[in-house]
Amino acid sequence: MRTKVTGVTFSNEDGTSRASIIARMSETDTICLERDPYNMYDSNAVKVCVLMDGVKQQIGFLEKGLAAELSPKMRRGANFPVTIVGCGIYYERPYCEIEIDGI
Repeated sequence: MRTKVTGVTFSNEDGTSRASIIARMSETDTICLERDPYNMYDSNAVKVCVLMDGVKQQIGFLEKGLAAELSPKMRRGANFPVTIVGCGIYYERPYCEIEIDGI
């Protein structure tokens, strides 16, 4: 399933800009999904992270409806491989589209 990563214009808790992380990404980077059960807005939230230079950095979240579907499965141990379909800056706005396998 293809989907766009949401929340890409916000900053992370440590102050890093998700947009600047996405600007440095390439389609060959490693992406992973990580549950965020203590998220104050959505207990089913699923973070989308990239591994760059050995450091995992958040670039956004899955859309709320998709997260509600995947988070309980992830809690039970399911793993969903993710690949980057496209990423970068488009009309001065960051974007990242991913493909999630196994849904």
